[in-house]
Amino acid sequence: MRGVMLLLGVGLVACVVEPVGDEAAQAGKPKVAEDVAESFAYTPMGFARIAVNPNGVPSVAVKFNSSSGGTGVVTVSGGSGNYSVTFKGLGGGTAVSGIGGNAQVTAEGTSNVRCRIINWGGAPDVIVSLQCNLPDGTAVGTPFAVGFYRLTTPSPAPPPGTSTNTAYVWVTEAGLTPFPWNYNGSGVLNTAAITATGKYDVTIPNVTNVNASVMLTPYGGAVNGNVCGVMGWGAGIVHVECRDRTGLLINSAFSLSYSTTGPAPFQQGGHAWFDGTSASPPFSDALGKVEGCSPASVTGSRVGSLATVVVAGDLGPWDATPFVRASFASSYGLAGYCKVETLTAAGAPPMTTGTTTVRCYTPTGAVVAVPRFTLTHETSDASGPC
Repeated sequence: MRGVMLLLGVGLVACVVEPVGDEAAQAGKPKVAEDVAESFAYTPMGFARIAVNPNGVPSVAVKFNSSSGGTGVVTVSGGSGNYSVTFKGLGGGTAVSGIGGNAQVTAEGTSNVRCRIINWGGAPDVIVSLQCNLPDGTAVGTPFAVGFYRLTTPSPAPPPGTSTNTAYVWVTEAGLTPFPWNYNGSGVLNTAAITATGKYDVTIPNVTNVNASVMLTPYGGAVNGNVCGVMGWGAGIVHVECRDRTGLLINSAFSLSYSTTGPAPFQQGGHAWFDGTSASPPFSDALGKVEGCSPASVTGSRVGSLATVVVAGDLGPWDATPFVRASFASSYGLAGYCKVETLTAAGAPPMTTGTTTVRCYTPTGAVVAVPRFTLTHETSDASGPC
């Protein structure tokens, strides 16, 4: 594996045609009967929530893998803060089709342990390796959520100026954005530049909508426990800052995902920018079971340093398979980290809710009194057309 490198009455017909790039968006999305029948996702994707017992041994608590008709296997190995999560069949059939994609990780629980990606890749199976650390850099066990998806850059490229709803990029310490871990549905690849030590501007061509899921995870690093945060974003640019565990600005690689509908296009769920008080409406949205016809909402509140984000509405499965969820959070306005303390689901279609509580920390592990973060709530089923 190379050390490299999101939303989140049907007559189902077993006829799968995978959309290329943002083709699904540009062509009004493929029919549910064609694309959701097998995988319940428009793109190759998967996520898992990993539990860790008192002895540090991990196990898969929640999983979704769009391969094998949405029943693809997810496994985890390792311990003591070092883990590898395998998504069977999600890398495609060859080494060429299996490379690339985007991975994100968020630590869970009430401690101040944080996680970062070490590498990912592989075919036909994708393996995401990560390490979780105390603020002093010591590797230590903690539960976490991990997600992966991949798209293929359109070839030939769409006409100049074609907009995109999804982009992702792995940025190196030097600000490089290597292909194919660099995707933009318009066919024009993203770029990254270092503006000062620890500060990066990621340019995403042909993005016009700022109401989007923005996810960020530190990658690699010789110093255990680097953290990064989203400083802000606008149409076509995301500002990122990274610091070491003492709080000093430091150049650090990271993985970034941008999508107007979530980590993978048109997946049921929601995203939010929590501005310290609520889920800011201009930067928060939810996608129900039937796009444009199913009610769905995102709201947020805070008690002390603990924030709560609720994604509610007509969200649910297309068949009898389990409808599962995972949430990812990234620090905003501060090069720190945020953790999902709890994720609970309630109700039954046509009205369900997913409630996520989040607490944020400084690079040194101190609790942030007024948390600000981006959040993506991902589910296992796509949104279908009216």
